[in-house]
Formats: sequence, C-alpha cells, structure tokens
Amino acid sequence: MGWVPPQNAASRYHRGWTGSGRTEIIRHLVVAIDRYEQLKDLAFGAATAVAEIMAAASAHVTLIEGAFFRDLVNVGHLDPGQVTFPQDQVYGLDRFPAAAERLLSHRGYLSTDDLAVVTEYLRHQPTAAPSSFMGAPIVAQGQVFGELFLCRLPGEPEFTYEDLELAMDLGTVIGSRIPGVEAFEREARA
Repeated sequence: MGWVPPQNAASRYHRGWTGSGRTEIIRHLVVAIDRYEQLKDLAFGAATAVAEIMAAASAHVTLIEGAFFRDLVNVGHLDPGQVTFPQDQVYGLDRFPAAAERLLSHRGYLSTDDLAVVTEYLRHQPTAAPSSFMGAPIVAQGQVFGELFLCRLPGEPEFTYEDLELAMDLGTVIGSRIPGVEAFEREARA
C-alpha cells in the first residue's frame, strides 16, 4: 500500500518511526525523488516530500561545496525575503563554523540541544526564530553533500531525537541521488 500522509493532528506529529512504517516512509521518498535529473528539481522534490513526511512548516536544502554553503531551495512557510530558489546565495563555512563542524562530522542537531550550532543559528536568524528546528547532514558514500534543515512554527510540537534520526536517514536517501544527478547534468552540458 505504501506510506500515506497522516489524516489527523494527533498522528501528524508522531507516527512511530520504526519497523515497516519507517521502511514505507523511506520508500516513499525514494519514489518521490527518483524521477529528477536536475539538482534543483531534486532538491525541490526532496524538500517538499520531507516537509510532508516530517510535518515541517518549511524545509531547506543547502549544499556544501568546498569551503562554502550554497542555499539551493526553500519550501513551505518562508520568512520575508526568502524565495524558493535563491540565486547565488553562497557564504563561507567560516560564517557558521559550528554548523559546518557538526554536519561535516555526520551529525545533526535539534533546536532544543545545548550546542554552539543552535546558538549560532539563532544569532544569524533575521526574523523571529521558529519554535523548533533541526539540521541533518545530506550524506552518501561517506561524503557530506549538505544540510537538510527543517522548521516548525510556534504552536507546533518540537522535533524530537526520533525525528532527527529519521531526518538523517532521509538525508542519506537524498544524498544517494546527488552524485548521479550531478553526473547527468555534467553529461548534458558536454
């Protein structure tokens, strides 16, 4: 039958991320992103699917390219000034050193953590911070390709460590598609 989005508020925020349910969620994401052959399309499709799966108000995909972060896509509830496909929004890893260290060591974080990465994010947030957020590395073949960043609005439940574990698995699914998509794009340009 496959994964079905939750039909009521009680099941929307906690669905027991184990066993066959977790397998169906991962299969749902694999199917949702399998058709994309362009990196921006892949990021948009993945962010949209993950926002639905994780009951997130917004989802953001940022790549790590050498010594730089590059914001690729934002979906869902966007802050003033945010756009779905940012143009040339690139900044050094040294601007967010705690985030870079955390992600490059294959670890995620929650807004409820007492970590430098959370303080760093809140310091750079131009508008009111979301009630809950988390960052998960996008990883494949031992390489960190970027970050999957998810937010919930005030009044929505906070993300949990169980949510973060699932988001990290979903980040690995996304990461597994990036090398093939990048190769396809290079071949198309040649």
